[in-house]
Formats: sequence, structure tokens, C-alpha cells
Amino acid sequence: MANRIRLLEENVINRIAAGEVIERPMSVVKELVENSIDAGAGVISVDIDQGGKKLIRVRDNGCGMSPDDVFLALERHATSKLQSEKDLISIASMGFRGEALAGIASVSELRLSTKDDSDSPGWEAQVEGGVFRKSNETGTGKGTVIEVHRLFFNVPVRRKFLKGPGIEADYIQDLIVRFALAFPHIGFKFTEDGRTKIDVAPMNTIEERVHALYPKDVRNNLAQADYQVDKARLTGFVGKPPFSRSSMKSVLTFVNKRSVKDRLINMAVNRAFANLMERGKYPFAILFIETPPEEVDVNVHPQKAEVRFMNPREIADLVTDGVYKAVMGFSFSERSQNIYPVFRGRSNYQASYSGGSPAESSRIFPLDHNVEVLHSAFAPPVGTEDPGVEQTPYFSDLSYIGALPSSFILLHNEEELVILDHHAAHERLLFDELMDASNAESPQTQTLLIPEILTFNSLEARALNEHLDILNDSGFLVEAFGDNDFAVKGAPEWWGGSDLRIFFDSLIQLLLETGVTGNTDTLKTEIYKSMACQSAVKETSSLSREEVKQLLKELDDKNTVQVCPHGRPILLKLPFDEIRRKMGRK
Repeated sequence: MANRIRLLEENVINRIAAGEVIERPMSVVKELVENSIDAGAGVISVDIDQGGKKLIRVRDNGCGMSPDDVFLALERHATSKLQSEKDLISIASMGFRGEALAGIASVSELRLSTKDDSDSPGWEAQVEGGVFRKSNETGTGKGTVIEVHRLFFNVPVRRKFLKGPGIEADYIQDLIVRFALAFPHIGFKFTEDGRTKIDVAPMNTIEERVHALYPKDVRNNLAQADYQVDKARLTGFVGKPPFSRSSMKSVLTFVNKRSVKDRLINMAVNRAFANLMERGKYPFAILFIETPPEEVDVNVHPQKAEVRFMNPREIADLVTDGVYKAVMGFSFSERSQNIYPVFRGRSNYQASYSGGSPAESSRIFPLDHNVEVLHSAFAPPVGTEDPGVEQTPYFSDLSYIGALPSSFILLHNEEELVILDHHAAHERLLFDELMDASNAESPQTQTLLIPEILTFNSLEARALNEHLDILNDSGFLVEAFGDNDFAVKGAPEWWGGSDLRIFFDSLIQLLLETGVTGNTDTLKTEIYKSMACQSAVKETSSLSREEVKQLLKELDDKNTVQVCPHGRPILLKLPFDEIRRKMGRK
């Protein structure tokens, strides 16, 4: 019987390998630019025609290659990046497998021109579909130029599934932006069909590169991130809420300068932005993770687009804490330490939220009005502040003009007119207090003089009964009182005189919509949002100038993010320069 198993021909092997590494024109650009970076290039230019289907040209001024290196570079598994198996444990270069050039040459017409810094002349090689066609001396300067023509000309199925030229060009432009961000010391130029799309000179810092690549509306809404835990460090820039984008594509992540798409990192970013972003909106972030090469495996994906961390939990916490600190001023894990003590007391401003004077409020809650204003409650404990960092007040410097219909307050400073959503701002303050109180061992509760009995149907009662622990953790004192009855014996100190029946009806509706089972933390957050919304002040007409001033002070003291718990903005800024321009004034 004849043997059924046989070795594949070399050209077939190359095409299979190319299919794993070279998915589209962007893949070609990625591999070639990575080679240029590893060659020590100071300037890299990329030119494409028809989205890269007709032509891809990558030119660099790197170290170049000798004639012997040219022939080896076009063979599979030939590389200058690795010397032994041990090198795979700690990969610091962008490329390392030695498959890219051979794979590209097997599915295109490739022309390579190069020269090193020796006295030898430059060298040129031409390969078509993996077959050498030409090799000779050529006159060229130091560096390398690679031209890829007719990509996938011999793989018509792969070529058929490419997108239109414009979309393929967009993929490549996005890739060049990522390279330019990761390597600010390298100049990048990108042209599409002869039109320059990107042209940035070498720069000293990532901040300079961000300013060169992004428009003013992005730059003006960025907070700088710099956070380190042990050997791992997170740096970069984060969009300050409510600044947002329509998809997670706006979160760019780099691990040791390598652009990656990592589910763990994305989840950590989303965790940091929970309750800071409106539903359906996504954060903007440019994040760089630096970790020892031996603690991250980059050899887990054919296109090196994914990585695997040795300590994934530590990296997730690094990202969450670092992103949150960039936006809020303290890390995610330090949230409960930045309110001290929790619910220490109520300011005159918060006392008025109950709908009447402090004296009227005391008919329901026996309040101690000799407590300190909540400034001290909102400030971090002594010793936990970042040394040398001073919070510049924004809200406190605004001048009060008056109240607008609904819950809006009109304010201004020397540069802009500001419309503050009073309800949303108060909602944010209460929600943050609730989240911090949930981490306290025993939140403070004000006992009702007369318990309030609430009756529900069997379904509503079941939903409420299964979540009494969440209510009690937040400062309520609620007990089952019969099959469908509940006795409310106490409420959080900040609750004031709001209608408990309205709140519980709204809460139960939320429980029924969310489901009486599921992720406890997520449900607790949604419940706290409902609590904050129900208890936040609805109208501004009765507020005095002093109460507004106290609100603005508390927003500064709390270092409040400028969105409500649902992610909606709490203020609208109208620069006077823009108003003058629209009014025809110079």
C-alpha cells in the first residue's frame, strides 16, 4: 500500500504560514514596520495604493542588510532577533519568528533594496510568489526599502475577502497611529494614493506625539496616567468623563510598546469607568504597560496581537487603579479611604435637601446640627494625600448668576458660562457616598421615630426580601413584617425627609427589571444609582446663594468627576470666546 502521508512542498508551506500571519494589507505593513523599528530606524515612511492591494512601500533609514543577509531574510525562520530557545522567555524585540518576509514574498511580488553601513554596495532582490526572480547590486542609501505589489495575486480567495480600498487604508492608518504613539522618537510618514495622511517628526515624549496626532477637542479632555506597582508601571492618557467615544476601539493599549488587544485590560478599563460613563458610551484611553519581558508571553498569537501575563490579576488591578487615579485623583482600591469618616455628618446644605429647614427635617430624623460641615468628610484622611499635589478648585471659583427652570443653575468664571445640573451633581455626591459606605463595616443609620410599614404584592415582596442585605449595608434598617409587609425602621443619615414609599416602589421596579438573581456587585451598583437619584434634590428654585456655594465647595472637596452615576454630564461649558464669535463680536 502506498504511503498516504508525505511532506508538503516548500512553497505550499510558505503560503500556509502566510495565511496565518498575513491577513490583509495592514498585516504586511505591521510586519515590515516592526522590522524597521528593530533595525534602529529613525524615520519610517509607508506608502500605499488602492488600500495596499496594488502597492505597499515601507522605507526606513535603519541598519540595512548585507547581500548575504538579504538571502537569509527571505527564508522562513531566519531572524537576527533570537539566538537560542532561552531568548523566547524574554522577548524585547518587535519581531522574532523570522516568518514575515518569507510569508509576504510567497503571496505577492516583492522587491527589496537595502544597504548596511559598510563600504559594500547596496543589494536588491525580487521575489514573485515565493520564487527568486532577480538579485543584483543597486545604488541606494543606508537603510531598507521593501515594495509589495499585487498582494494575494496567487491567493484569489483571500484577495476576494478584502474590504474596499478606503477601509483597508483606514486599518493601515490606525496602525501607523499606534506605532507613532508607541515610538515617539521615530518619525513616521504615511501616504495613501499620493496624499499625505500622517507626517510626524521624531519627538522626545509621548505627550508631544499625542498633541501632534490628535485634535484640540481630544487634547483638552485628557488626564495623564502614571501609576506603578512593584515592577509593573502604567502610563498614558485617559479621557476625562463625560468625554467618550462610541466603541472600545478608542482604548489603545500597549504592552512593552507592543500594540495589543487584550480582554483583561479592556475589562479593567471598563471597571475603572463604571458609573462614570453613560450607557452605550466608551472611554478614550492611550495606555502603556511596562513589565519585565519575562513576565509576559508575546508568542501566543500568529500576528502577535495578543499577550498572556504571568500575573493577570496584578495587571488588571494596575490598570483599574491607574486609570481611576488619573480621572479621580486616587486609585480605585483607595476609594473607601478618601471619605473619612463615612457619613460623619450633614452640612447645612445637605440638610436642606429634605425639602425644608433643618428643624423640619428633625421631625423624621433626630439630627445633631452641631456637626462639622462635610468638607472634612470629603477630604482624604491625613497622610493619604499625594505629596506635593494640590487640587485646583474649579467649582468654588464659579460665580452664581441664578436658577434656571428644572434643576439647572447658571454660573460663570472669567472664561466661560457654566450651566450646572443641580440634580445630577447632588446625585453624584450621594452615589459616591453610598459606594464608599458599602465598604464601611457599619454605616450610620438614623432611626425613625415611627417605623413605616410598606405592603407589596407577593412578587414585589420576594424581590425586596432577597436584597435586604444590600439595603441594610447602605444604611437602611428594613425587616420583613409578615408575608408581604416590611417595616422600615431606619434610613441613612443623608436620606432626609424623602418619601420612602416612592423610593421603594422605584427600587422594586429596578429589581424586577434587573432580575432577583445575578451579579451581586452589579445589582448593588444599580440599586445605589436608584437611591441617589431618588434622594437627590429635584428643584433649584428654593436654593439660596449660600446653599449653592456650599454645593460647589463640596464638589471641589470631593474632587467629583463631572458626570452623574449614569454617565450623563453634570455641567455644560460655553466659552465666552465661542459666544462672542457666534454673536459676531471679535
